[in-house]
Amino acid sequence: MDELTRYRMRVLAVVAISLFAALVARVWYLQVITTEQAVAVAEQNVTREIRVSAPRGRILDVRGRVLVGNRITTMVTINRRELDQANLDDQHRLQMLTRIAIEVNRSGNELLKTTDIESALDDPAYGLYDDVPVAVDVGEDLLIFFGERTDQYPGVRVVDSTVRSYHYGNLASHLLGWVGPLNDTEYRNRRPPEDKDYALRDEVGKAGIELLFEDDLRGVAGGRVVEVDRLGRIVRERDDLFLAPVPGDDVVLTIDIDLQYLVETELERAIFAARSREPERNPDSDEDPPDFDAPGGAVVVLAPDSGDVLAMGSYPSYDPNESIGGFRVDRWIELNDPANDLPMFNRAIQGEYAPGSTFKLFTAHAAWHEGVFGTGRVKPADEPWDDPGYYVLQSCSGTEVEDVEAGGCVFRNAKSAPNAQVDLERSLTISSDVYYYTIGESIYINPIHNETGIQDAAGDYGMGLRSGITLPFEQDGFLPTPENREQRHLDHPTAFPYDDWYPGDNVNVAIGQGDVLVTPIQLANAFATFANGGTLRSPNVVSNVRTREGDEVRDFGPRQVAAVDIDPEFHDIALAGLLGVTSDEHGTAYWAFNSAATGGVYFPVDRVPIAGKTGTAEVRGKADTSLFAAFGPAEQPTHAIAAVIEEAGFGSQVAAPLVARILKAVLIDGIEEAPTAAVSYARSVALPLCVDWYQWITGENSLGRLEGSDPTADPTSGPVLDADGRVRVRGEVIDCTRLLEDVAEVLEGLDALREGSG
Repeated sequence: MDELTRYRMRVLAVVAISLFAALVARVWYLQVITTEQAVAVAEQNVTREIRVSAPRGRILDVRGRVLVGNRITTMVTINRRELDQANLDDQHRLQMLTRIAIEVNRSGNELLKTTDIESALDDPAYGLYDDVPVAVDVGEDLLIFFGERTDQYPGVRVVDSTVRSYHYGNLASHLLGWVGPLNDTEYRNRRPPEDKDYALRDEVGKAGIELLFEDDLRGVAGGRVVEVDRLGRIVRERDDLFLAPVPGDDVVLTIDIDLQYLVETELERAIFAARSREPERNPDSDEDPPDFDAPGGAVVVLAPDSGDVLAMGSYPSYDPNESIGGFRVDRWIELNDPANDLPMFNRAIQGEYAPGSTFKLFTAHAAWHEGVFGTGRVKPADEPWDDPGYYVLQSCSGTEVEDVEAGGCVFRNAKSAPNAQVDLERSLTISSDVYYYTIGESIYINPIHNETGIQDAAGDYGMGLRSGITLPFEQDGFLPTPENREQRHLDHPTAFPYDDWYPGDNVNVAIGQGDVLVTPIQLANAFATFANGGTLRSPNVVSNVRTREGDEVRDFGPRQVAAVDIDPEFHDIALAGLLGVTSDEHGTAYWAFNSAATGGVYFPVDRVPIAGKTGTAEVRGKADTSLFAAFGPAEQPTHAIAAVIEEAGFGSQVAAPLVARILKAVLIDGIEEAPTAAVSYARSVALPLCVDWYQWITGENSLGRLEGSDPTADPTSGPVLDADGRVRVRGEVIDCTRLLEDVAEVLEGLDALREGSG
């Protein structure tokens, strides 16, 4: 081989080696240098994250019992991606959805229509890879049905999911609130805490504790990761990348669910009894008196020493379990229809009522501390004088009552009844209107007094402004004054055509009438303030927030708003007057606490004294509002309570007996355990069987239903009636003897209420 050939071979070798080295370098760069970047890009192309909602925190009562939790439900879902990939034409798609609806309805679920499924599938809140729920709380038999027919129902699955569960049904519903799907407006406006971002269709609090403590109850969402091919089809789920959701924190309330049950039961009982009463006709009038429609009412029970809400009832109520997945449109309309008495309206904090004579305590406070007693027409507080049954304004002319009657110058007691020898103490016991008419005019027309002294005193006790209770949508109430009447007229001259203030207006204010409005929570809090010696607090309905493990996140102790200066001498006199309301034979609530015949009770007021005040507020064109506020035991009060029942009549006949029955159970007899929703359902199902059983054991008929019954049968089935008078319903066992005794007691109580107040 010559030199030229060898030279050419060397050049070719160098070129080959260079090309090979370049190739090796490129491979090394691609495989080593860009590996992490390439892997990240590849994973981004083939993985999809699916959001997993977190369970909400629980709501517990003061003794740690779960009021609101979460339960596992079985639901039917459809994956939109898989349904689209099935390439069904419109006719076959409709046929498939129709068959789904038929099977769901056949399993016992509420009526599901094909249009409901279409609406769910069209919901933009769900992503392409999400399983869209189309039916909730379905039978587990559908798991097998659809599972065996995946080729006929592409994308259809039956899965378990977590939803909200209100363990006591409609008990405390206004306080607890409800949840529903997040809508577009809420999605734009709500500002969740860090790591708790919202997604459309998330279940969020809409009212009550569920709303106000949304940030605490809400958990941290997790995520599933799936791999998809280039066509977007799911290949597998990456369990190694699963991020578990974190449940929300628990909220512990101040209420006792047993006391709550007592309050709501007695409230409902009083309302139904009021509706059965016949109004008393006025022999001097040809007009028929308005009926006692009693559309609703509220009761609030507070601890005077702390401001804790021990119970809060509003009637009518609703079952928040209906909100799971969103209220049906027709049901939502029913719940918010005034014709149905607004079941979702929380009368305890949103209802505004004229307080009537319950307001006299605060008028008396104003008169004492403003130096009204012993000036002008107002006698010294300890000087008794005869109340003639009517009051004529000083500013009116004429010497005879008849001469000034037409000018609106005469104000009367109920039925114009006179009262002998009335002083401050007795004025509260017998509720003399004339006594407070006198104070009302004097404090306004006498230049040495503060003309708004009554309103200022009521404001000191928390009326006319929100109490600050830890619940949403609370109303202010209203304390009318010359100044705000004028301002109302300036702001809304059509709605409020008059801006003048007259002595008669102050007279009405003095007895809690006119434009005076308070909420039941304000009234209970005001009496609690007097009971504890003058400490005004914001009522607490939440004790603390804690993690699921029990670690405290934050605590809500007593929240003092202000201190009311109550002269000890006035306190003693006023307290004696309030005690006389229940213990003096002439007291307006005497029979409510000393007779069962009137719907009240025999209460040992000599041993456990109760201080209280009745109220009867006139409402134009309707029956009177019935009110009663009280606290006890008087010397060391543990409970302050206010009851308001709309269009029910005198406070002494309806609200006072209601409170007497509650306090008797709380302070004397003891409170029975509140039934869960499951127990309540079992009782309702068992009742007709128990009636049959009773007739059988008393020989009135032969009970064929017992033939062939098996006491050892599956306790979750039912209803099953045993020969010994036990009914099994869905795992609950109801004793017929106890159930029938309870029913008889309620019926006897209703009869007593009707007879005593009719």
